[in-house]
Amino acid sequence: MCKHEIIGDFYRGCGHFHGRYYTGETFDCNNDLCKTSRAHRHKTANNCGCQEVVIEERRIQNMFQIPFPECQRTSR
Repeated sequence: MCKHEIIGDFYRGCGHFHGRYYTGETFDCNNDLCKTSRAHRHKTANNCGCQEVVIEERRIQNMFQIPFPECQRTSR
């Protein structure tokens, strides 16, 4: 499956990655059954049965030593 680059924050306190935005950069897998690939065989079909799985290529913009706020609330 293709990988889509996402920029976000990493919280070392709990290991949580919080994605902020996708950059638009795609690492193409060249698989003809992948909907997001340029090699997709059903380019013009409206309802093809191919999987649309987005695999994130994570890039850390900020690193925090504390847990993510949602994780702090559940652990208390």
